[in-house]
This record gives sequence, structure tokens and C-alpha cells, in this order.
Amino acid sequence: MKRVNVEVWSDFVCPWCWIAKRRLEKAVNSLSGEIEVTVTHKAYRLARGMAPGDFKLALFNKFGSHIAATRMMEAVAANGAMEGLTYNFGTMRFGDTTDAHVLVKSVVDGEEKSRLVERLFAASTTHGLDIFDRDVLLGIAKSVGISDRKIAFDDNSKLSEIAHEERAINSIGSGVPLFIFNGKFYLSGAREAEAFQKALLQTAVHAAKLDEDPDAPSCGIDGCHI
Repeated sequence: MKRVNVEVWSDFVCPWCWIAKRRLEKAVNSLSGEIEVTVTHKAYRLARGMAPGDFKLALFNKFGSHIAATRMMEAVAANGAMEGLTYNFGTMRFGDTTDAHVLVKSVVDGEEKSRLVERLFAASTTHGLDIFDRDVLLGIAKSVGISDRKIAFDDNSKLSEIAHEERAINSIGSGVPLFIFNGKFYLSGAREAEAFQKALLQTAVHAAKLDEDPDAPSCGIDGCHI
């Protein structure tokens, strides 16, 4: 069976990242039996150094318009609904997610890590949990069977790893979600599942470089776009 490793750069306050994650999963499931896919989670902080605050206010500050911010939320909510995801913008927050990424880095087991990543997206986006609070993060970890004895939020090696992963994609772009296939080809933005399926198939046969779509929904340091 052919194997493809997909490195995924994302952030838990990126509204498009959870949607893209679900679409990649659809593509992977559609190719079950044809391609063995390993997903490696990489860190990216959209709001490094920013104190957590209201998500809607962050969108308004980005767009400078309530109408534009509302359109953005409507687009995200509609796309999320198609993937079975619920976006509760009234409880969502935006800020520096370093601790959440360190939490993920502290987990070695791949299945545990995957469960944790999914739970963090759901906690931040749907359930209104404060992923900027370390006690809340430890509770989320325990809810998926991860012992808090594994967690060291101030581990310098983890912090350096996060910074290194952010620098690693600077030559490609400054936004997430970003997907790199077998270290050669990449896709950016919340593409449709069919685009991920095509990327997996082309990567498996060493196809030509895949193109970036600058119009695909994504989030950058300066905000998100539809």
C-alpha cells in the first residue's frame, strides 16, 4: 500500500482550520485501502503574544466593519454545518494559543494526539471552553485519556519546537490551514474534500507540484478571509 505523510499546520482559533481538518479526514477515508495516510500536527499561532479576547471583536478589528465580520462568520458557519460542525461565535475567543500547542506537543501517542486535537477544536469552537486556561486544558486532556503527568507547559524544548514549525512555513505563506504532502507538495486553505483526495493520489504517484490557491478560505496573522 502506498504511504503519504501529511503535515498539517493549523491553529485552534482559526475558524477555517477545523473545517479543513474534517475535509482532509473525508478524503483519507475515501481512499482507505489504497493509501495509508499519516497525519502530523504542526503548530501555528495566529495571535502570538495577544491576550485572549472576544472572537467577534477580533473579526471586527480585522475587517473594520460589522457587515464584513458578519459575512465572514456566516460563511464559516455554513461551511462548518456542511461538515457537521457547530460554530458558536458568541462564546469563541481569539488569542495566543501557545499553551494549547504545547499540550499537543506533550503527547507522544498518535491516536491520543489526534483525539486531543479534535477535542481542542470542539472545546474552543462549539463548547465555549477557555483553551487559554491551563486548568481547562488539563481537563480537556484528561477527557480524552491523557494524564496530566505528561504535561509541562513551560518546557522550553516544546516552545522552541513550536517556533521552529512556524518558521518552517514562512517561505510558503503566513496563513493556515496549510498541508504539506510527503514534504514536497502543498495545499493551502479549507479546500473541498475532493481537492485533498486529488492531492493524496497525486502525491502517492509522485505527481507534479500542486498549486497554492490564494482564494481558498484561510487565516493569516492579520486575520481570516473567505
